Amino acid sequence: MTNNSRSVFPKDSSALVLTVAIRNSLHTRQFRDLLLVVTTMLSAGIVGLVAERQPFAALAAVLVAPLLFAVILHSAELATLAVVGILYSNAAVVAVQFHNVPYVLGTSVPVLLVIPLASYLVLRREKIIINDVLRLLVLFLVVQLAGVLFSGNINVSANTLFNFVIEGLGIYFLITNVVRTPQMLRRVVWILVITGALLGGLSLYQQITHTYGNNYWGFAQMSSGMFGTGVENLQGEVLQRRLAGPIGEQNRYAQMMLMLVPLGLFRLFGERNHLWRGVALLATILISTGVALTFSRGAAIGLILMLAIMAFMRYIKPFQIVLLLLAVAIVLALVPQYATRLSSLETLAGFADQDSGGLASSDGSTQSRVTEMLAAGLVFVDYPLIGVGPGMFRYYYQDYARIVGLRVLASDRQAHSLYFGLAAENGILGLTTFLAIVFVTLLNLARTRKTWMKSRPDLALMATGFMLALVSYMITGIFLHFAYIRFFFLVLALAGAATHVADTQLSTQASASSGSSIAHADMERSTQNARRVSV
Repeated sequence: MTNNSRSVFPKDSSALVLTVAIRNSLHTRQFRDLLLVVTTMLSAGIVGLVAERQPFAALAAVLVAPLLFAVILHSAELATLAVVGILYSNAAVVAVQFHNVPYVLGTSVPVLLVIPLASYLVLRREKIIINDVLRLLVLFLVVQLAGVLFSGNINVSANTLFNFVIEGLGIYFLITNVVRTPQMLRRVVWILVITGALLGGLSLYQQITHTYGNNYWGFAQMSSGMFGTGVENLQGEVLQRRLAGPIGEQNRYAQMMLMLVPLGLFRLFGERNHLWRGVALLATILISTGVALTFSRGAAIGLILMLAIMAFMRYIKPFQIVLLLLAVAIVLALVPQYATRLSSLETLAGFADQDSGGLASSDGSTQSRVTEMLAAGLVFVDYPLIGVGPGMFRYYYQDYARIVGLRVLASDRQAHSLYFGLAAENGILGLTTFLAIVFVTLLNLARTRKTWMKSRPDLALMATGFMLALVSYMITGIFLHFAYIRFFFLVLALAGAATHVADTQLSTQASASSGSSIAHADMERSTQNARRVSV
């Protein structure tokens, strides 16, 4: 053994000393900071110059990058909070669309999560988190890949698949691996709630001031849709514009804001400090107002069913129901036009009533949506296994809508339903896998809630909030196809992180209890031995 060692290392150990010195320097904070700053400066310059050929953007990136990394390196969790806020406010897309930010920079925001991920994996030597939902997401990817191979237009399907890899699978993996503690989970939820409150408050200000022509830097966009309020003036009936927030589409804005309502509510119920409870209450009202100003009927149905589920499963107490009713009353007082808009839901009850005209007597929007759903159902019947391929239904719409024959539009249309759309584009395999993803997540959250309801109510309430956020998405998904998926997968990932955080706390308690039991047993044995010796 000694001879072999001498044959590997020369008598002059200067090379060995240098190797050890370099290895030790890699673990010094100053060296890591310098290395990351230099790497960021170079990569930012290359992205700006090569990818977009915008030298001024590249120069700005090179100057800002060191400051950004200096802040993030001080606390790697800041990168997670920043990415969550940017993603859910749609700030990156707004920057690209309204402020001429290079597309590559706008889409690379999630890459910032690599910093806290590296902190956990390299510096803290923690393991990569791979849960059952991530495995199902990989299976969903495989199903979509098969759909791409048999698609009528591989380029279109491949682009849709690439979007899922980045905004679905990628976001889920990164978020579940960088949100690992109860403190971090609470901070991220507060970032979401505050982001929603700011967006909802901006929409409320836009409505009060009637500044519909001002999009407020892209965060208060306006939909082209309008409806009559029943109020007459000299110009005729007053029309109400539908607000679309940073998304630019009113129903999507309502859907992503509605997921924040239960998170805000359970921050209200879960915070111990009265000040934070007040902030949570105000934020929830502003978020709900933002939902109301979209005048989305689907969001109203989602909210009602979500509250009904909360009451049926006893997730909310009587006094909490009173608070919710008070919040709804405040929102309706702020937006009285919403009641007018919701009155059109009465026509839905007449679908099966042929005496009142049935579906043929409903509004054009309802007829076209039903046509799209039924057309997607017919596509699924013809392509039941893996569907027509990701993103491909709209090219089949015209032919199958003519078979339905209710209200056929001249343009290519989406399925306007999460379930019909997934069935048409991904077949029974894709639809089943997606539903399994949601079911497993909800099952894990329910288990977390039951486990910690008495000992750690903060974790239980957090799990409950995410459960209802996902339920609200699945309800509104009845009327909306699977698009803007980054909002759904961000909430899904945080739900997975909440389960992992709770499981980690449980294993920590079990280890501590086991350690104390072993220590107690050792003490007992020591005491017995001492008695024997004394005897």
